[in-house]
Amino acid sequence: MCVETGSLISRTMLCDLDEYSLGHVFMFLSVSDLDNCTLVCRKFKCIIQQYVYPKKCMHSLVAGALKGVNLSPYFFTSRKRVKLDENWRNGRYEERTFFQHNVMYISQMVIDKEWLYITHGGRLQAHRRTKDQYLIDTKKCWMIGTARESDITSLVKENCSFFAGRMDGKVMIYDLDTQERVLQSISDDVIKAVDVHRDVYAVTTKNQSTYVLSRSQEELDYLDDGESPLLQLNYAFPEAYETIKLKSNRIAAGKFHCNKKTALHLIDLCSCKVFKLNSKTMAVYDVLWKDDSCIISGNFDTTLRLVDTRTGNDEAYWTDPYNASIYCLSYNGSYAVHCGMKYHYRTNLYDLRVPNRCIQMYFPAKKNNNYSPVYNIATDCSLLFLVTDHNLRILNFDADWAASKDYAAI
Repeated sequence: MCVETGSLISRTMLCDLDEYSLGHVFMFLSVSDLDNCTLVCRKFKCIIQQYVYPKKCMHSLVAGALKGVNLSPYFFTSRKRVKLDENWRNGRYEERTFFQHNVMYISQMVIDKEWLYITHGGRLQAHRRTKDQYLIDTKKCWMIGTARESDITSLVKENCSFFAGRMDGKVMIYDLDTQERVLQSISDDVIKAVDVHRDVYAVTTKNQSTYVLSRSQEELDYLDDGESPLLQLNYAFPEAYETIKLKSNRIAAGKFHCNKKTALHLIDLCSCKVFKLNSKTMAVYDVLWKDDSCIISGNFDTTLRLVDTRTGNDEAYWTDPYNASIYCLSYNGSYAVHCGMKYHYRTNLYDLRVPNRCIQMYFPAKKNNNYSPVYNIATDCSLLFLVTDHNLRILNFDADWAASKDYAAI
């Protein structure tokens, strides 16, 4: 770069810029370009490793969120997490299929740092997550229940305790520490969804009501002797929902069908009142809490909506490019929302900072001419877990060698 000053000409090179300017320039480069720049000089290498990679990692869509990092069994450097984020955006992954079954049923799934918990019929089983190419150990480490028992329709985990709802109207509580299980009848209707927050338990059925139950603090350390119910009913709301999520003293709830297009409700447990939010949707299939004030909803009308509970209105919404309903949601606690779609095992990736745009779509390989929805979804910073009607699919984005499958521009 040449700068004229009178009759003198001064020449300024890129390496002559200050660290702040260089850091700003490097923020626009890909990982491969940054790797090349680190070879130029020690100054570039120091700026890139100590400033650029941590900052790019902090602003990355998927791999930068602490929730995903804490769920991953791997330790990734900031450079690797930025590369992972590029793979998420470019659709570069390796796919594996597990637990193939010929009879169609929907498994429930929960993951943590070391384990994958999945249901098969009425059985809950645990598989250890591995750090090799196989990702999980298909051999069961432990299981409770049997496949012939009533199917588990909903499953959540809080600390060392599992809470599940079943088709026969019973709920199951299983404590990992004591390794004991309690079944309690709640209704004679199919339980559609359950959730738990501390000592508050929420259960909703297919056609009848939504129940709020509690477990006393004295009972949290041991299971009951069976003579009296472990969970005590506090309140029953005369509304049945497709999905519910607890947040402190509030429940976000979505109805399976509402002709008035007010399917998203907010239940206040303190006042025992139900509020209809102004999100114009006929059916809500899944909801998540973004924070204390905002709800993310996946809807029948092919939209993903961000709803502010303080105003009751939609703050932003995204539409599926192929007009498919959203069956399930996963939020990484930062910016990324993954949506399991109705057709072709497909998953969409959205950025809450970028309205009206799908960042990427993932189409796992079709087998047996099947076009299953994605019924359940879970993610960490490098893996995407998808439950279909015949198997579990895992997409591994720590696969720099894989071919890019970029459907974002279609």
